[in-house]
Amino acid sequence: AFRCAMPRLGERLLIKLSRDPSAPDLPGGTDKYTVANALDFHRKTIPEFLQELVGRTVLDFGCGPGWQAVAMSQAGASRVIGVDIRREWLDHARELARREGMADRVVFEMGSTHLRDGTFDVVLSSNSFEHFDDPETILEEMTRLVRPGGALWITFAEPWYSPYGSHMSFFTKLPWVNLLFSEETVMRVRSRYRSDGARRYEEVESGLNRMTLARFERIIGRSGLDVELLRFHPTKGLPFVSKVPVVRELLVSAVSCKLRRR
Repeated sequence: AFRCAMPRLGERLLIKLSRDPSAPDLPGGTDKYTVANALDFHRKTIPEFLQELVGRTVLDFGCGPGWQAVAMSQAGASRVIGVDIRREWLDHARELARREGMADRVVFEMGSTHLRDGTFDVVLSSNSFEHFDDPETILEEMTRLVRPGGALWITFAEPWYSPYGSHMSFFTKLPWVNLLFSEETVMRVRSRYRSDGARRYEEVESGLNRMTLARFERIIGRSGLDVELLRFHPTKGLPFVSKVPVVRELLVSAVSCKLRRR
């Protein structure tokens, strides 16, 4: 009886720490994107990011609603292709490109398997790598599509053990929800706000692959790519925490990485 009561107790507690289901989603960082600010993180964390776009062919892998793809086109990329698997995001991205007058320079397509090997000077994955269900295979696909000597840029926010690594901040601002509550409890409370029937983090909309910093390092270490830049960005700029193995998992909120195909 005690074991049965504990999940329900946790569920009641998390409900009290969450928004009313009738209220709108709590705002998140991606909700604040505009074409003007969509590349701010990349510009600040990857040296010469904007300069390396000029005149280049770029693939935005997991482009979402298209903010970064359109912004890169405006920044001087000669051609940008954005790929994703969610049709509603691709529709939004195409409308955004049309509205910004960039539809002749940036296009959006479903998936990447039809694209030829070595087509792109640069392949970017922005705020997607923590969502891919098979990130190792995705990195192989990104590598296939970039030309020899070309660059792969990966950035993502909220690794798994970071304060908001559960990506549940649309209904609660409580940090480390995935550490404080069982997966069953979080999914039961989440069902008050989403009707997709997810029972595991991997099943939520867009998916979550529980990407830790250590796992990311292993993936890029086995990729055969040259690591030119790897930066872990601490929560609220806390000093030193990105250097301490266990602490960094809890207190690093974003990653930026630049790889190069040999």
